[in-house]
Amino acid sequence: MARDAGLRRISAVTRWLTVGIVGLSGALALIASQAFHGRTASNASAASSLSAAQTSSAASDGLSPATVTPTPTPAAPVVVSGGS
Repeated sequence: MARDAGLRRISAVTRWLTVGIVGLSGALALIASQAFHGRTASNASAASSLSAAQTSSAASDGLSPATVTPTPTPAAPVVVSGGS
């Protein structure tokens, strides 16, 4: 009898701890989403101007983009079957 009561008690404690942890995780996620906003249009334009500056600096280093774009070669697909 005491064993069954102890098992019920620890089961209830485990259940409440699980519910509490899930609730706390949700609350922390909500707080973090309010504290750390996503990117805005001004951040995106700053990032694009930064990448443009990096591209122009790469061109000034003597590097240039490829003049001929690679084309796929018409080759039949290779099928390998496992077996003996």
